[in-house]
Amino acid sequence: MGDDARVRVVTERTPPDCYRITATAEFDSPPEVSWRLLRDWERFVEVAFPGMTSNFRWLRGTPDEVPSQFQFEIAGIVLKEEIYERTHGDGDYVLRYRALEPALGVLEYDAVLRLLTRPDGRTAFEAVRDVRLESGTPPDMLAEMVRSETQCLVDHFAA
Repeated sequence: MGDDARVRVVTERTPPDCYRITATAEFDSPPEVSWRLLRDWERFVEVAFPGMTSNFRWLRGTPDEVPSQFQFEIAGIVLKEEIYERTHGDGDYVLRYRALEPALGVLEYDAVLRLLTRPDGRTAFEAVRDVRLESGTPPDMLAEMVRSETQCLVDHFAA
């Protein structure tokens, strides 16, 4: 996995202990190909966190249902999340999900993943995460996880 200049992560502080972490990147694949991975959340987790996750399972719903809830383990911690919106049309693809239970110092987590068609046919990727952390928890570790996850996606879609 290389360190690609096309991956950019910006962390903004909002109210106390709240942050917006935005990752942007370009994928060499067209959005409809990238969208297939976002629709297959079990595979998405494997690609975004290679070798770091285990025990993925759907708790409620299925990959084709919205809302749907799932859980998986990362670093021995169980994360429970919910996909609550998934839309696409006219080259714009959006998936929204949130944490259902606090974990890893994160009290609240709401994310929007968006794919847009670039003029050259490739994908512009944007991931915006609004998080509220336990008091005194710095956002650096989470921002680095977001950067790594985004880089793994760029590498996956590399031509």
